[in-house]
Amino acid sequence: MLKTEIKRQIPFDQPIKILLLALHSIGFSGWFGGVLIGENVPSLFPALVNVSGVLLVLRELYKDGWEWLGYLEGGLTIFKVIVLILCVLWQSAVPLLLGIVLICGLLSAHLPKEIKERRLRVAREIS
Repeated sequence: MLKTEIKRQIPFDQPIKILLLALHSIGFSGWFGGVLIGENVPSLFPALVNVSGVLLVLRELYKDGWEWLGYLEGGLTIFKVIVLILCVLWQSAVPLLLGIVLICGLLSAHLPKEIKERRLRVAREIS
């Protein structure tokens, strides 16, 4: 079953999404780049990634409701945000965890719309 409708509209939604995605990309690039070259990463980058990630999730939840979490796109996004928060808490595993987030991000960005909007099996069983 695919998503069919957006329940709520957000004024200036597209510019807001673009701004949040840009901040998210800048933060992730700075954080992961610093980790890969072995530098001490300023706390601005992890904060930028996590705050923008949470705001992106809240934006989707406002638009589509809790139902969004039952789709592959929502599930992948929540997984990425949880792993990013784990990165802040579990410093020794940051390179591995950020690599997982990068792979999940590439998947969620480049999967066909029909696949991203499929309901997860767990969500189908609950509803």
